[in-house]
Amino acid sequence: MREPLLHFLLLGALIFGVMSEEDAPDAADARDRIVISGAEVERMSAAWTQRWQRPPNEAELAGMISEAVREQVLYREALALGLDRDDVVVRRHLRQKYEFLTQDLAYNTDPDDAMLRAHYDAHADQYTQSTRISFHHILFSPSRRGPKAEADAAQALADLQFATGPEGAEMLGDPTSLPPGFAAHDVQEIEAMFGPEFAAALQSIEPGHWSGPISSDYGLHLVWISERMPGKRLPFEDVRQRVKDDWVYQQRVAANEAVYRKLLERYDVVVEPPAAPGATARSGS
Repeated sequence: MREPLLHFLLLGALIFGVMSEEDAPDAADARDRIVISGAEVERMSAAWTQRWQRPPNEAELAGMISEAVREQVLYREALALGLDRDDVVVRRHLRQKYEFLTQDLAYNTDPDDAMLRAHYDAHADQYTQSTRISFHHILFSPSRRGPKAEADAAQALADLQFATGPEGAEMLGDPTSLPPGFAAHDVQEIEAMFGPEFAAALQSIEPGHWSGPISSDYGLHLVWISERMPGKRLPFEDVRQRVKDDWVYQQRVAANEAVYRKLLERYDVVVEPPAAPGATARSGS
C-alpha cells in the first residue's frame, strides 16, 4: 500500500469509474472507440517506404498499427488523469498548433508587386547592402612577442611608409591561420571575425597605404585598405523574394495577434497578486 504506482493506478481507476458512470452511453462508446483509419494506415506505410526504400511487410505494418493504438490508449488515459494540465511544454505545443491552423486564414498569401514595394519602401534599412571593404593585414601577436608587440608593429609601420602595395608585407608579422587579404567583405562579416573595434577602425582609415596598429582578438594589425565601397540600397528586383518572405512573416504575426485579441474578448482574466515576502513562512510558523 505504500507503493506510489499502486496509488496512481487506484486513482486512475477511481477517475475512470466516476467518468464511466456520469457519461451517457453514446459518449462513453465514442470515448472508448479507437479508430485507425485507412488513410492513417496508408500514411504509416508511405512513411516506412520513404525511410527504408521498400514497403513494409505484414508484420511490420501490424507493428506500426499496434504502436498507433498504444499511443491512443495512453494519450486518452493521460488526458483522463489530467496530466496535460499545468504542463508548460504541452501548452506551448498546443498554442503553436493553433497558431499554425489560424495564421493562413486571415490574409492573402499571394501579394502583388504594389504591396511588396510598399513593404520594401517602409523597411528600406533591411534591404540595404552594408559597406564592403577589401584589405590586407599584418598580425603582431602579443602571445608571441609579449610587451614588444606594439613597438614591433610601430617599427614595421615606419619601414612600410613608402610601400606601393600590400603584397608580401605579411612576412614582417607573425604567422596566423587568417588569410593575409580579404576581398569585398561587409562590415558585419569583418566584425564577426575581428571584433567591433577593428571593424569600426577600418571604416575611417584612408585607403592606399599601411595604417595601424589596430587591436583585435588576435593581436595588433597593420592594415592596407585597397577599396571601400559605401553601403547602398539593393534594387527591388534583386531582393523581391526576400521582401515577399518578410511580408508573409509580418502578415502571419499580425493575423495571430488579431485572432488572439478576438479570442481574448471571451475570457475574464484575473491576475492574482503574489504572496507578500515571508507570508508563507509566517503562516507555517
